[in-house]
Amino acid sequence: MSRGLRFLTRLVGSNLNRLKDGRCLFTSKPTLLFKGLQCLGQCHDEHLESWNHPVTAKRSRHLGVKGFRNWGIRIWDFGFRNSNSAIRNLSLTFIFGLFLIPTTNSSAQRLEVTDVNAKSPNEPGFDLRLALGGTVNSDMTVSTREGRSYPQPNINPLVGNCNFNGTVSYESVAFNPGFRFDFAPGYRLNEWIGFEFETGCIYNTVDAYTISGNGTFTGTGGNPTLNGTTTADAQGYLLQVPLMVNVEFSYPLEGGWRPFIGAGGGGMFQKMTIGTLTGDIQVQGDFNQSNFLGAWEAFLGFGYQVAPGFDVSLAYRLNGVLAPDFAGYTMQNFFTQAAEFGMNWRF
Repeated sequence: MSRGLRFLTRLVGSNLNRLKDGRCLFTSKPTLLFKGLQCLGQCHDEHLESWNHPVTAKRSRHLGVKGFRNWGIRIWDFGFRNSNSAIRNLSLTFIFGLFLIPTTNSSAQRLEVTDVNAKSPNEPGFDLRLALGGTVNSDMTVSTREGRSYPQPNINPLVGNCNFNGTVSYESVAFNPGFRFDFAPGYRLNEWIGFEFETGCIYNTVDAYTISGNGTFTGTGGNPTLNGTTTADAQGYLLQVPLMVNVEFSYPLEGGWRPFIGAGGGGMFQKMTIGTLTGDIQVQGDFNQSNFLGAWEAFLGFGYQVAPGFDVSLAYRLNGVLAPDFAGYTMQNFFTQAAEFGMNWRF
């Protein structure tokens, strides 16, 4: 028997001999005390509910560990429920004795009370990922218009509200950096493979509109003549809502680190608006179109387990939309890149 355990036994024995009025309080619950001493991770909520005291919970919070806190509430409560000094001493004996018992490999597992209700990353189960990050988009460049490739004669610019007499050979919309938010419930098969359904939003404002060709604008301010390429500052936005099913492959390392890689597919809702143009072309545009088309996603990154059942992660994500079409304007394949900070809960 260890030195600490012998000391605890002597203290318990001496205090039990001194119990008078409070004797029935302990002897009626012998299995509660000694079973609790053997396996702190178990919670007896029926006893806690009947014996809990608002003062005792406050007094026991300093222990800081869930299992110690639960048992601290019960043990301290004995002292508050009965003014007998022997009971108070015995209460302190049990609390102090918990820290005197040396732990072996087997007992250390019993004392790991913080992990009792946490979901191990190695176990199958549901999880939820929330992420927020920044995004950059490729340009939205027109590939064909009404099924015909550029150059095309005597067509109006896609921004609308103006006419063009001549030939248009190129149109493109550029975007400012934006943000991305992900909401992704999932299911982890094991420590290496997991699935998720991902949605959220990706938002970028329009930066500029570029047009190339030869001809003359009507209904616009600025320079009415186009001879080559011109770029105008533009107002508007691009909203994207992904609906993806992803698979993730990860490899847990020592210390809580977990590199991962994955891919997925599904659809992407897109809504693009282009309003006021300023610069060489000055016009109040009225482009406002949306679509829903097939899309894919690839990602990689690494995670870190901050606490049992809770991870944080950094990830790079690449989304692609295949030939997005806006009311007859078919664009080249469109890409969005993102760097994200994520949080993952396991249930």
